[in-house]
Amino acid sequence: MFNWLLPSAPATQLIPNDQQPRAYLKYRSRILISTILAYAAYYVVKSNFTLASPHLTKYAGFTTAQVGLVLSALAISYGIGKFFVGLLVDRMNPRFSVGIGLILSAIFNWCFGYTHSLGVMIILMIFVGITQGFGAPSCQKSLATWFDAENLGTATSTWNISHNIGSGTASIIVATIVSIYGAANIQNIFMIPSIISIVMAIIVMTMGVDTPESVGLPRVNKDEQKNIKHKTTWGAFRDNILKNPIVWAFCIMNAFSYILRYGIENWIPTYLSTGKGFSSVITNTGYTVFEYAAIPGTILIGLFSDKVLKGRRVPITLACSTLVLIATPLYAGTHSVTITYLLLGLMGICIYAQQVLMGIVIMDVLPIESVAGGIGLSGFFGYAFGEVIASYGIGSIVGSNNWNGAFGIVAISAIICIVFFIFIEFKYHHKI
Repeated sequence: MFNWLLPSAPATQLIPNDQQPRAYLKYRSRILISTILAYAAYYVVKSNFTLASPHLTKYAGFTTAQVGLVLSALAISYGIGKFFVGLLVDRMNPRFSVGIGLILSAIFNWCFGYTHSLGVMIILMIFVGITQGFGAPSCQKSLATWFDAENLGTATSTWNISHNIGSGTASIIVATIVSIYGAANIQNIFMIPSIISIVMAIIVMTMGVDTPESVGLPRVNKDEQKNIKHKTTWGAFRDNILKNPIVWAFCIMNAFSYILRYGIENWIPTYLSTGKGFSSVITNTGYTVFEYAAIPGTILIGLFSDKVLKGRRVPITLACSTLVLIATPLYAGTHSVTITYLLLGLMGICIYAQQVLMGIVIMDVLPIESVAGGIGLSGFFGYAFGEVIASYGIGSIVGSNNWNGAFGIVAISAIICIVFFIFIEFKYHHKI
């Protein structure tokens, strides 16, 4: 009954050698486009509550601490879901796992518009978080299956713009809804993005493909270590992930990287509107700048790590953490709209580039059969620890109007990232 969810069988007939380059180009393009569209839609859903938060505090009686609590429920459930669902995705056809998760996540998100109960919202957010866990593992498994090591950084960096497209598009969608229906119309703020995401899920499942072998092409990775197979999920997790110190090191550091990201991103709407007193137009524009500036920046940085640094990622992550540390106090201190936009753009580029490169390191060192599980474990640390601190911890501090304390947490996390990347650079002799 559910066999269609399992990996596709190899095609019975191979594509002729002279047609393979063209076929690879066609299918890789479809994979890249479908994964970008899919994860952008995941982020439309995932960003929805953050963008609705100023309207929830103004019209529905929520406090910033309560908003932070709901976002923490997302962080914890998404972290746990990403890990366990990631292990499941390693045994599924990613074409369908990515679409099913998106549809379920959108349905739960839709329900936010019909309740003002904090308890119900927390329960809904837990389900949103678990179903969101299908997204990144499915997409990154597809990329690792279709792109070799020499091009994986560029492909993954290009796919990573889906975060920015999704969040930025969500900002535009919510701003448009507010301008048409009014900020007090909470139902439409959640309903319309959810419908858009469900439609996108159907499109993505139609476009996607499973593995090269399933369409008559030879597998991309010739290295046998990348293609080893275990009979059980536990065996693959034990041998490939649990025993890999590099994976564990980057998973733990992902928590601090996520404090950087969500300590800035989650609080852009609230900080610009209440901390700086900017209008809703400037606030939404600032959020969009943070997301969209990273699109060209992340692609170029991924290309640079592939072609110039020959697959080395750590030097760039070190530079990104340093720039975020410099930009954070400047962002907190300025009241200039222009400088605020410039700093948000710089931080968006650095934060997203750092995170995508950390994920690529995990994809580089793991066999394909465990890529989704490794990404899931990394996400667990990032969300269950990093985003919880960035959401509930900072939300509690901000509740007492202490924005300096909030930015202090971000700065400390940047320093920890810098120290870690310096250690890794010398520990592994400039090879990562």
